[in-house]
Amino acid sequence: MRRTPRGLPRTAFKSDGCTMFPDGAYRSCCVEHDRAYWRGGTMGHRLAADRELAFCVWRLRGPVLAVVMYAAVRVGGAFFWPHRRRWGYGHRWPLWK
Repeated sequence: MRRTPRGLPRTAFKSDGCTMFPDGAYRSCCVEHDRAYWRGGTMGHRLAADRELAFCVWRLRGPVLAVVMYAAVRVGGAFFWPHRRRWGYGHRWPLWK
């Protein structure tokens, strides 16, 4: 069973900013995170993208929001969720078909 996509997605990149969070001064952090989620990759890539989001938000807004956002993306962004903001969302779902 293949769990990670190969190559760039065929769908165009789209970002809604900070999904389920207000778009503040840290919106650019969320757009970069969305770009990584759109592209997909290994679970190591996902962990790195989630950590980079947390570090970026931490620098701009502090630790509380960074930790909350990190926890939210770790739970809600897994590749097996059938929603539009899952890991590898630029690829068809499910990823292993």
